[in-house]
Amino acid sequence: MRHLRQESSPHRRLRPRVLGAARAAAAAAFVTLLLVALAACQGRAEAGSGVAAPGASWYQLQSGVFKPITGPSAAVAVARKPWTVQSRVADMAWLGDSLFLAVNGGGLAEATVGADGAAGFVYHLDALIFAHRTVTAIVPRNGTLVVHLYYNVLLNDAQQKDLTLAGISLVTFLPGKSDYAFLIPPFQRKNPDWEAVGFAAESPDSFVMEWKFTDVAETRFAYTRFHPEANAEETVTREAFLAALGVPAISGPAVPADLSAFFGACKAGIPSLSAVAALQFSLRSRESPVRMNFRSEPESESAVSISVFTTPGERYALLPSGQVLVAAADARRTINLPPLPEGFHYTDIVKASDSFVVSWEEASFTDVGRAGILVFRIPR
Repeated sequence: MRHLRQESSPHRRLRPRVLGAARAAAAAAFVTLLLVALAACQGRAEAGSGVAAPGASWYQLQSGVFKPITGPSAAVAVARKPWTVQSRVADMAWLGDSLFLAVNGGGLAEATVGADGAAGFVYHLDALIFAHRTVTAIVPRNGTLVVHLYYNVLLNDAQQKDLTLAGISLVTFLPGKSDYAFLIPPFQRKNPDWEAVGFAAESPDSFVMEWKFTDVAETRFAYTRFHPEANAEETVTREAFLAALGVPAISGPAVPADLSAFFGACKAGIPSLSAVAALQFSLRSRESPVRMNFRSEPESESAVSISVFTTPGERYALLPSGQVLVAAADARRTINLPPLPEGFHYTDIVKASDSFVVSWEEASFTDVGRAGILVFRIPR
């Protein structure tokens, strides 16, 4: 195990997938589960072989590391596990010129993408911290990365009492030391039996947390806003937590006109969208450490998550069909990613050099099997 330190020194300065949509009051973690599961069901590309395609490099997570494969259909079979504990790409974030991938259950992988589309990886894994915990977000913060993770009581493959380390919700990755440090909010220090099941980054120094306590007699929730720079925290309302999750609209006065038009084009590209399903757009870029989130409904029991990567002058939206909607100024075009086999779906997208890095999973409701990434050269 690497040396772990509690982070308190001021010079150690420290982002969904941030939570899908706002959860129902009495079942926050469970609704999150439903959102991810529904996205898995609706986010599947058109059935295909998922084999080698021009400009495509495929990688599968095997024992926590990325191995090159010819395509998902040729991926090594793995035992299905709940999405909360399965090895999969849970989030991606840029820190300077480095792209970091959150490997659920393992830690972080630092990826480089060459001009030919081939990828290389440096691993920063720590099973004592990450095993049996769910990573929801990684947030760049002053040259480091804050990682939010939690123990999911409902969907797990280990009992909480068997975890080597307890009371972990935030850790900081220190690139210069290739090491992790504990980041413990005051609420957790006072209440080590509570889990931070919800997390929303308002800025690199303002995190709104949803805390949950469960035992045989009751379930309770609490909400705080944590400022890691000052190690300060204040109590907030559930409404403040919901507001931190993002703008509860995809059109109207709260949404810039160009974004509203872009969201409308994305919606038009999902002909099979259920009338009761909400849309959630999560926008990230290399320039901003915090995602912007917009959702079509303030609260919903099902949602389709659409990952959007932005660069100066362009937006790239990963649609459930396995297409990428590209918007630049007033022009739009659609790029088709390689079709995936039945039961597989794309989950997240970023742009690295002249390629897309797209995570993929094999999913069946709450379980995930094979998982990895596609590096896809962007056609001109």
